[in-house]
Amino acid sequence: MRKEQIKTNYYEAVNGEWLENAVIPGDQPSISAFLELHLGIEKTLMDLTSTWEKDQTGLNDNLKKFIKLYQMTKDFDKRNELGTKPFQVILDKINKLNSLKDLDIKFDEFALESIETPFGFAVMQDFMNSNNQVLYFGASDLFLPDTSYYKDEKSKEQLIGLFTATTTQLLSLFGFSKEEIEKLISEALAFDALLVPVTKSSVEKADYVKMYNPLKKAEVEKLTQNFPVMSHAEKLVKQEVDQLIITNLDFINAFDSIIDEKNFKIMKSWMIVSNILQFSSDLTDEIRVAGGAFGRALSGTKEARSKEKFAFYQAYNRFSQVVGLFYGENYFGPVAKNDVKTMVHEMIGIYKERITDNTWLNEKTKEKAIKKLSTLTVHVGYPDELPPYYDQFEIKGYENGSDLIQEKLAMTKIVSAFNFEKYNKEPNKNIWGMPASMVNAYYSPTNNQIVFPAAILQRPYYSIDQTPSENYGGIGAVMAHEISHAFDNNGAKFDETGSLNNWWTEEDLEAFNQKAKDMIALFDGVETGFGPCNGTLTVSENIADSGGIRCALEASKKNGHHSDEEFFANWARVWRSKASTEYRQLLLRVDVHGPSILRANMQLSNLPEFQEFYQIKESDQMYLPKEKMVSIW
Repeated sequence: MRKEQIKTNYYEAVNGEWLENAVIPGDQPSISAFLELHLGIEKTLMDLTSTWEKDQTGLNDNLKKFIKLYQMTKDFDKRNELGTKPFQVILDKINKLNSLKDLDIKFDEFALESIETPFGFAVMQDFMNSNNQVLYFGASDLFLPDTSYYKDEKSKEQLIGLFTATTTQLLSLFGFSKEEIEKLISEALAFDALLVPVTKSSVEKADYVKMYNPLKKAEVEKLTQNFPVMSHAEKLVKQEVDQLIITNLDFINAFDSIIDEKNFKIMKSWMIVSNILQFSSDLTDEIRVAGGAFGRALSGTKEARSKEKFAFYQAYNRFSQVVGLFYGENYFGPVAKNDVKTMVHEMIGIYKERITDNTWLNEKTKEKAIKKLSTLTVHVGYPDELPPYYDQFEIKGYENGSDLIQEKLAMTKIVSAFNFEKYNKEPNKNIWGMPASMVNAYYSPTNNQIVFPAAILQRPYYSIDQTPSENYGGIGAVMAHEISHAFDNNGAKFDETGSLNNWWTEEDLEAFNQKAKDMIALFDGVETGFGPCNGTLTVSENIADSGGIRCALEASKKNGHHSDEEFFANWARVWRSKASTEYRQLLLRVDVHGPSILRANMQLSNLPEFQEFYQIKESDQMYLPKEKMVSIW
């Protein structure tokens, strides 16, 4: 640790040497503690895949299917030989559309195969009753990553220019003429422009409770007279639908002015461009590289993934839960699973104590909060079951006249049908939202559940070779962070059953909302070297970080072998990150997580224990006056 920097920039004091020496991989926009673990797991899984390819003895049927798909994705000679021919089946489907009536006829097929259309449906848990699943409806994404890019004329011109240049190159590889390309792109952008005013910004999407807008069948029909939205809703779920949950009321209110016969021509061009972008990775190597050019430019990534790595991910992404389960069972195991579960329950216990001792909540609200903690379910390491659709997958292979797009459409159809069949049924809360091999963790407000995949349970987050204080400052704080999401500005609106329900007294809710505003103010406008932090966009994660570090620090102190320095240093260590300027600027606009330097420094400055331990004075940059400190959980 660079002692001279402790009081000026603790993040750099701990991570200075790493920041100087860390190299951002050419095919990544950043390198971080998360990504270092990810790259280690990536190598493990790629080595496993190579071994399995040579000898499939002992593999279950779904891992064998994964290997068969991998053998297709890595055969770039065959992909080059096929050229753009596999995409022709999709292009023909779109080209045959000449009116909204034609789209009406083909819509269900497109929806099941995830062929891009300007709007779509998804079955998800009902916010009002988490034990049921209902149908949500919304518009497709824009070409640029956030509405703010369209409002700033300079960034809009720059990024639309970049999008036009990269898409022109891509379309030329599909054999379109210069005139056809110009027409397709200008019309696609014209339709994209119609969606901009009715699209939520990243800040608006961060308040996800506002995405829940139930409309009765008759109301939807009245607003969507140009296209039979409700009719398709009922066909897809194969039963009557009495209401839709609209993710953005602005879109449904403007639906008939956008989804209109006079706009069909530009909508069709938008569909062609959108689907070429979506399916380009399934074709030749030259096309998949060109297809990712805009995304790489946006994030400052210097080069495309290698063919070898790309082929692995193309197969893995289809079978991630299957491969992840093997990883979890074989590289993590039941002993570690139980150890970590014990640590999570310890954190929940500390949280209960903190809520009991809380000075700003009434007893009635405390009881409800403790009830929510008591019913919180914990999943660690790897899931007990996988989604059943893997068993239905069948990889045909090139030898049977198939190609990657045919395989993709077939698998997507199975997954989509499975998801639509969940309508009006109780959710299976044992199914995870991410594979065990992913370096991450999450809290589900509708399940009131936290999930810690095996992949994150490694150094610097967790290791038997680290001191208890380091483990508490790492995985302990991550665990408590996820628990805190049950009580952030979004999670706090859901009750112990995972349903949207105000369980607060009016007085306590007002106090909580004020504290959330204080957290916004603490981070808002703070300079990062790449632009100012958006306190509103990042408030839920900042509340979770604040609750996480406080809870973990208390747990560490109770452990009996506590070291303040080891705890604080590992907290700063787990947020180490080095990224391209473009990526940092992109994240400031779209990421609900604060910039890593602020997650480390601001949360420590916000802790009285940190200020006291290092004797931080008013003249020090790490100083934060007590009256500005925000403590919620």
